[in-house]
Amino acid sequence: MWRLVPPIILNALHQPAAPTAGKPSGTTHAQGEALQRAALGALSAAATSDGKIDYARLRTSAEWARAVEAARDLQHARLADLAGHSARLAFWINVYNALVLHAIVALGIRRSVHEVLLFFMRVSYLIGGFRMSLDDIEHGVLRGNRSRPFPPLRPFGRLDARGALALDRVDPRIHFALHCGAQSCPPVGVYRAQAIDQQLDLAARNFINQTVALDEAGRVTCSKIFRWYRADFEMAGGLVPFLLRYLDEGPARRALADASPRFRWTSYQWTLAHEPVE
Repeated sequence: MWRLVPPIILNALHQPAAPTAGKPSGTTHAQGEALQRAALGALSAAATSDGKIDYARLRTSAEWARAVEAARDLQHARLADLAGHSARLAFWINVYNALVLHAIVALGIRRSVHEVLLFFMRVSYLIGGFRMSLDDIEHGVLRGNRSRPFPPLRPFGRLDARGALALDRVDPRIHFALHCGAQSCPPVGVYRAQAIDQQLDLAARNFINQTVALDEAGRVTCSKIFRWYRADFEMAGGLVPFLLRYLDEGPARRALADASPRFRWTSYQWTLAHEPVE
């Protein structure tokens, strides 16, 4: 397959020096934070007064050059240094979000990531000796090597060494932290290992209260994220209990408390979240 549609590796333009033996352990999660902070800083610096992004200016800016260099440094990240569930969550969320933005900028995307064939399967970084696509990070690592929505296949096969990177449990709150570049995605930020639980709780609460409502037919309207990944929410105790955990008092919450609430999944808007200048 890759002979016809080869992977797109965005941080392999040169080989940085290998890390020294004296490099302190426990710093790999900080690489993810630094990368995402640099990427968002460059994005903010290229914003115009009306909130659009001057991608041409962004692509040639010193701020973006620092983000690209941080991405290249991931080639020699020591993934074994990611000690604990929180550090691994924060690292991979940050890298995923930075990789999406990197692809939008580097590939000159103007309307939607779907301008690039098989975007999520092909766009990749080299990380700690592995090639990791967006699908590999989301479905292989963060979702514990569960099947992607389409095609419904697991990213890592039985003999794939990357399977050791998969988290042993799925935290459905990741779906409110991952930003795929679209208008319907949750807001993007920098996630920190020491505060990841509070940050994910806040992300879930904000997204649910901004998107869940009751329509005129008495149906609870939800993002398609809840449909695509319903199994993740069911494994965490059920979709309805999850929504009730975060949803503020109001008509939608009262409808969810009924014995059998009806749902309507809203259309997903794939237009770029950060609109380019003309």
